[in-house]
Amino acid sequence: MVAGLGILGIPPLPDTGLLDKHIGELDRAAAYHRRLVQDGGHAYRLAGTNEGPATDALHAYMTSRDGAVPQAADLADRLTTAVGNLRVSKIIIEWVEGLLASVAVAAGIAVAFAPQLLPRLAAIGGRFIAMLRNALSRAGRIFMSLFKTRQARRIDAVSDRLHEAWRAPRRLPGGGYEARVKTTTDQAWIRRHGTDQVDIANTRYKDLPADWQKENKESATVAVRLVDDASRRGVDLKGEEFMESASERVHDAWLRRNGEWAPPEQKLPYQELSQVEKEKDRVVVREALAEQD
Repeated sequence: MVAGLGILGIPPLPDTGLLDKHIGELDRAAAYHRRLVQDGGHAYRLAGTNEGPATDALHAYMTSRDGAVPQAADLADRLTTAVGNLRVSKIIIEWVEGLLASVAVAAGIAVAFAPQLLPRLAAIGGRFIAMLRNALSRAGRIFMSLFKTRQARRIDAVSDRLHEAWRAPRRLPGGGYEARVKTTTDQAWIRRHGTDQVDIANTRYKDLPADWQKENKESATVAVRLVDDASRRGVDLKGEEFMESASERVHDAWLRRNGEWAPPEQKLPYQELSQVEKEKDRVVVREALAEQD
Protein backbone atom coordinates (compact mmCIF):
# COMPACT_ATOMS: atom_id res chain seq x y z
CA MET A 1 0.00 0.00 0.00
CA VAL A 2 2.79 2.42 0.93
CA ALA A 3 4.50 1.86 -2.43
CA GLY A 4 1.24 2.45 -4.31
CA LEU A 5 0.55 5.68 -2.42
CA GLY A 6 4.14 6.75 -3.04
CA ILE A 7 3.58 6.40 -6.78
CA LEU A 8 0.64 8.80 -6.48
CA GLY A 9 2.54 11.23 -4.21
CA ILE A 10 0.21 10.60 -1.25
CA PRO A 11 1.87 10.69 2.19
CA PRO A 12 1.44 7.83 4.69
CA LEU A 13 -1.55 8.01 7.03
CA PRO A 14 -1.21 8.68 10.78
CA ASP A 15 -0.24 5.75 12.98
CA THR A 16 -3.43 4.46 14.62
CA GLY A 17 -1.28 2.55 17.10
CA LEU A 18 -0.25 5.89 18.59
CA LEU A 19 -3.92 6.85 18.87
CA ASP A 20 -4.54 3.62 20.79
CA LYS A 21 -1.78 4.62 23.21
CA HIS A 22 -3.32 8.06 23.78
CA ILE A 23 -6.78 6.51 24.23
CA GLY A 24 -5.43 4.19 26.92
CA GLU A 25 -3.66 7.01 28.77
CA LEU A 26 -6.72 9.27 28.74
CA ASP A 27 -8.96 6.38 29.83
CA ARG A 28 -6.71 5.79 32.84
CA ALA A 29 -6.66 9.51 33.67
CA ALA A 30 -10.46 9.67 33.54
CA ALA A 31 -10.75 6.65 35.84
CA TYR A 32 -8.27 8.23 38.28
CA HIS A 33 -10.27 11.46 38.51
CA ARG A 34 -13.52 9.55 39.00
CA ARG A 35 -11.89 7.79 41.95
CA LEU A 36 -10.88 11.20 43.32
CA VAL A 37 -14.52 12.28 43.10
CA GLN A 38 -15.65 9.18 45.01
CA ASP A 39 -12.94 9.53 47.67
CA GLY A 40 -13.57 13.27 48.03
CA GLY A 41 -17.29 12.72 48.42
CA HIS A 42 -16.67 10.10 51.10
CA ALA A 43 -14.28 12.40 53.01
CA TYR A 44 -16.74 15.25 52.80
CA ARG A 45 -19.59 13.13 54.18
CA LEU A 46 -17.42 12.13 57.15
CA ALA A 47 -16.42 15.74 57.84
CA GLY A 48 -20.01 16.89 57.41
CA THR A 49 -20.93 15.38 60.77
CA ASN A 50 -19.09 18.33 62.36
CA GLU A 51 -20.06 21.99 62.40
CA GLY A 52 -18.17 25.26 62.51
CA PRO A 53 -15.83 27.44 60.40
CA ALA A 54 -13.57 24.52 59.50
CA THR A 55 -16.50 22.55 58.10
CA ASP A 56 -17.70 25.60 56.17
CA ALA A 57 -14.22 26.04 54.70
CA LEU A 58 -14.13 22.36 53.77
CA HIS A 59 -17.50 22.72 52.05
CA ALA A 60 -16.22 25.69 50.03
CA TYR A 61 -13.06 23.83 49.06
CA MET A 62 -14.64 20.46 48.28
CA THR A 63 -18.11 20.98 46.86
CA SER A 64 -18.59 24.62 45.80
CA ARG A 65 -18.81 25.49 42.10
CA ASP A 66 -15.02 25.66 41.76
CA GLY A 67 -14.29 23.12 44.51
CA ALA A 68 -12.06 20.07 44.21
CA VAL A 69 -14.86 17.54 43.74
CA PRO A 70 -16.74 19.39 40.93
CA GLN A 71 -13.42 20.18 39.24
CA ALA A 72 -12.34 16.55 39.31
CA ALA A 73 -15.75 15.40 38.02
CA ASP A 74 -15.63 17.97 35.24
CA LEU A 75 -12.14 16.88 34.18
CA ALA A 76 -13.15 13.21 34.26
CA ASP A 77 -16.10 13.98 31.97
CA ARG A 78 -13.91 15.92 29.56
CA LEU A 79 -11.29 13.17 29.47
CA THR A 80 -13.98 10.60 28.72
CA THR A 81 -15.33 12.76 25.91
CA ALA A 82 -11.79 13.19 24.56
CA VAL A 83 -11.40 9.41 24.47
CA GLY A 84 -14.59 9.13 22.45
CA ASN A 85 -13.33 11.81 20.09
CA LEU A 86 -10.05 9.97 19.56
CA ARG A 87 -11.90 6.72 18.88
CA VAL A 88 -13.98 8.46 16.21
CA SER A 89 -10.77 9.86 14.69
CA LYS A 90 -9.30 6.37 14.58
CA ILE A 91 -12.40 5.03 12.81
CA ILE A 92 -12.17 7.83 10.22
CA ILE A 93 -8.48 7.11 9.59
CA GLU A 94 -9.10 3.38 9.19
CA TRP A 95 -12.03 4.05 6.85
CA VAL A 96 -9.94 6.33 4.61
CA GLU A 97 -7.08 3.84 4.83
CA GLY A 98 -9.37 1.18 3.40
CA LEU A 99 -10.39 3.46 0.54
CA LEU A 100 -6.79 4.36 -0.22
CA ALA A 101 -5.71 0.73 -0.15
CA SER A 102 -7.78 0.03 -3.25
CA VAL A 103 -6.41 3.16 -4.93
CA ALA A 104 -2.83 2.08 -4.07
CA VAL A 105 -3.39 -1.37 -5.57
CA ALA A 106 -4.84 0.20 -8.71
CA ALA A 107 -1.81 2.52 -8.93
CA GLY A 108 0.57 -0.44 -8.78
CA ILE A 109 -1.29 -2.12 -11.64
CA ALA A 110 -1.54 1.10 -13.64
CA VAL A 111 2.24 1.62 -13.58
CA ALA A 112 2.67 -1.56 -15.57
CA PHE A 113 -0.43 -1.64 -17.75
CA ALA A 114 -2.20 1.73 -17.89
CA PRO A 115 0.05 4.65 -16.81
CA GLN A 116 -2.43 7.11 -18.32
CA LEU A 117 -4.73 6.32 -15.37
CA LEU A 118 -2.23 7.54 -12.75
CA PRO A 119 -3.33 11.22 -12.79
CA ARG A 120 -6.95 10.17 -12.28
CA LEU A 121 -6.01 7.82 -9.44
CA ALA A 122 -3.89 10.56 -7.86
CA ALA A 123 -6.90 12.91 -7.97
CA ILE A 124 -9.12 10.30 -6.32
CA GLY A 125 -6.53 9.69 -3.62
CA GLY A 126 -6.17 13.44 -3.10
CA ARG A 127 -9.91 13.77 -2.53
CA PHE A 128 -9.80 11.00 0.09
CA ILE A 129 -6.91 12.74 1.87
CA ALA A 130 -8.81 16.06 1.77
CA MET A 131 -11.83 14.33 3.35
CA LEU A 132 -9.57 12.94 6.07
CA ARG A 133 -7.94 16.29 6.80
CA ASN A 134 -11.28 18.06 6.98
CA ALA A 135 -12.75 15.46 9.34
CA LEU A 136 -9.67 15.42 11.59
CA SER A 137 -9.54 19.21 11.62
CA ARG A 138 -13.08 19.36 12.97
CA ALA A 139 -12.29 16.61 15.46
CA GLY A 140 -9.16 18.50 16.52
CA ARG A 141 -11.10 21.69 17.21
CA ILE A 142 -13.57 19.70 19.33
CA PHE A 143 -10.68 17.99 21.12
CA MET A 144 -8.98 21.29 21.98
CA SER A 145 -12.22 22.79 23.28
CA LEU A 146 -12.59 19.91 25.74
CA PHE A 147 -9.49 20.97 27.63
CA LYS A 148 -10.48 24.54 28.23
CA THR A 149 -10.84 25.41 31.89
CA ARG A 150 -14.29 26.04 33.30
CA GLN A 151 -13.51 29.73 33.43
CA ALA A 152 -12.42 29.72 29.76
CA ARG A 153 -15.66 27.98 28.78
CA ARG A 154 -17.65 30.61 30.71
CA ILE A 155 -15.73 33.37 28.93
CA ASP A 156 -16.66 31.77 25.60
CA ALA A 157 -20.30 31.57 26.68
CA VAL A 158 -20.37 35.24 27.71
CA SER A 159 -18.63 36.23 24.45
CA ASP A 160 -21.31 34.35 22.53
CA ARG A 161 -24.08 36.12 24.46
CA LEU A 162 -22.51 39.52 23.78
CA HIS A 163 -22.38 38.76 20.05
CA GLU A 164 -26.03 37.69 20.08
CA ALA A 165 -26.99 40.86 21.95
CA TRP A 166 -25.10 42.96 19.39
CA ARG A 167 -26.73 41.41 16.35
CA ALA A 168 -30.27 41.12 17.79
CA PRO A 169 -31.32 44.62 16.62
CA ARG A 170 -30.18 43.69 13.09
CA ARG A 171 -32.60 40.75 12.80
CA LEU A 172 -34.69 40.90 9.61
CA PRO A 173 -38.43 40.05 9.49
CA GLY A 174 -37.85 37.26 6.97
CA GLY A 175 -34.98 35.70 8.91
CA GLY A 176 -31.27 36.37 9.09
CA TYR A 177 -29.65 39.67 9.97
CA GLU A 178 -28.80 42.91 8.21
CA ALA A 179 -25.39 42.22 6.68
CA ARG A 180 -22.18 43.64 8.18
CA VAL A 181 -19.28 42.50 6.00
CA LYS A 182 -15.75 42.89 7.36
CA THR A 183 -12.25 41.83 6.32
CA THR A 184 -10.38 39.27 8.42
CA THR A 185 -6.67 38.55 8.74
CA ASP A 186 -7.24 35.13 10.36
CA GLN A 187 -5.32 32.94 7.89
CA ALA A 188 -6.77 29.63 9.17
CA TRP A 189 -10.30 30.99 8.71
CA ILE A 190 -9.43 32.31 5.24
CA ARG A 191 -8.08 28.91 4.18
CA ARG A 192 -11.24 27.16 5.39
CA HIS A 193 -13.62 29.61 3.67
CA GLY A 194 -11.63 30.67 0.63
CA THR A 195 -12.15 34.39 1.30
CA ASP A 196 -11.08 37.14 3.69
CA GLN A 197 -14.59 38.62 3.78
CA VAL A 198 -16.90 37.70 6.67
CA ASP A 199 -20.45 38.82 7.35
CA ILE A 200 -20.13 39.13 11.12
CA ALA A 201 -23.87 39.77 11.60
CA ASN A 202 -24.87 36.51 9.91
CA THR A 203 -22.12 34.43 11.52
CA ARG A 204 -22.40 32.81 14.93
CA TYR A 205 -19.74 33.79 17.45
CA LYS A 206 -18.06 30.38 17.44
CA ASP A 207 -17.74 30.53 13.64
CA LEU A 208 -16.25 34.02 13.53
CA PRO A 209 -12.55 34.45 12.66
CA ALA A 210 -10.30 35.03 15.65
CA ASP A 211 -9.84 38.76 15.02
CA TRP A 212 -13.62 39.32 15.07
CA GLN A 213 -14.03 37.27 18.25
CA LYS A 214 -11.27 39.21 20.01
CA GLU A 215 -13.15 42.24 21.37
CA ASN A 216 -16.04 40.24 22.84
CA LYS A 217 -13.59 37.78 24.36
CA GLU A 218 -11.50 40.56 25.91
CA SER A 219 -14.55 42.20 27.52
CA ALA A 220 -15.92 38.84 28.67
CA THR A 221 -12.57 37.89 30.22
CA VAL A 222 -12.45 41.10 32.26
CA ALA A 223 -16.05 40.71 33.46
CA VAL A 224 -15.84 37.01 34.33
CA ARG A 225 -12.66 37.56 36.35
CA LEU A 226 -14.24 40.50 38.19
CA VAL A 227 -17.27 38.37 39.06
CA ASP A 228 -15.11 35.45 40.23
CA ASP A 229 -12.89 37.66 42.36
CA ALA A 230 -15.89 39.41 43.95
CA SER A 231 -17.56 36.06 44.59
CA ARG A 232 -14.48 34.75 46.41
CA ARG A 233 -14.44 37.88 48.60
CA GLY A 234 -18.10 37.51 49.49
CA VAL A 235 -19.21 40.69 47.71
CA ASP A 236 -22.94 41.12 47.06
CA LEU A 237 -23.01 40.41 43.32
CA LYS A 238 -26.63 41.58 43.03
CA GLY A 239 -25.99 45.00 44.51
CA GLU A 240 -25.77 48.24 42.57
CA GLU A 241 -22.35 48.99 44.08
CA PHE A 242 -20.80 45.91 42.48
CA MET A 243 -22.55 46.53 39.15
CA GLU A 244 -21.23 50.08 38.90
CA SER A 245 -17.68 49.33 40.08
CA ALA A 246 -17.40 46.31 37.75
CA SER A 247 -18.87 48.25 34.82
CA GLU A 248 -16.34 51.01 35.43
CA ARG A 249 -13.47 48.53 35.28
CA VAL A 250 -14.89 46.95 32.12
CA HIS A 251 -15.02 50.43 30.57
CA ASP A 252 -11.46 51.26 31.70
CA ALA A 253 -10.17 48.02 30.15
CA TRP A 254 -12.06 48.76 26.92
CA LEU A 255 -10.48 52.23 26.76
CA ARG A 256 -6.99 50.79 27.19
CA ARG A 257 -7.62 48.57 24.17
CA ASN A 258 -9.57 51.01 22.01
CA GLY A 259 -8.81 54.51 23.28
CA GLU A 260 -6.84 55.51 20.19
CA TRP A 261 -9.85 55.32 17.89
CA ALA A 262 -12.79 55.67 20.32
CA PRO A 263 -15.20 58.56 19.61
CA PRO A 264 -15.11 61.47 22.11
CA GLU A 265 -18.31 60.42 23.90
CA GLN A 266 -16.73 57.03 24.74
CA LYS A 267 -13.32 58.38 25.82
CA LEU A 268 -14.78 59.88 28.98
CA PRO A 269 -14.27 58.32 32.43
CA TYR A 270 -17.10 55.92 33.31
CA GLN A 271 -18.73 58.36 35.76
CA GLU A 272 -19.03 60.99 33.01
CA LEU A 273 -20.51 58.67 30.37
CA SER A 274 -24.11 58.97 29.27
CA GLN A 275 -26.52 56.34 30.57
CA VAL A 276 -26.61 54.83 27.07
CA GLU A 277 -22.83 54.33 27.08
CA LYS A 278 -22.79 53.09 30.69
CA GLU A 279 -25.41 50.51 29.77
CA LYS A 280 -23.05 48.96 27.22
CA ASP A 281 -20.60 48.16 30.02
CA ARG A 282 -23.37 46.98 32.37
CA VAL A 283 -24.54 44.51 29.73
CA VAL A 284 -21.10 42.86 29.79
CA VAL A 285 -21.23 42.52 33.58
CA ARG A 286 -24.81 41.20 33.52
CA GLU A 287 -23.87 38.49 31.03
CA ALA A 288 -20.93 37.45 33.20
CA LEU A 289 -23.20 37.31 36.24
CA ALA A 290 -25.77 35.23 34.34
CA GLU A 291 -23.10 32.71 33.37
CA GLN A 292 -21.73 32.62 36.92
CA ASP A 293 -25.14 31.56 38.21
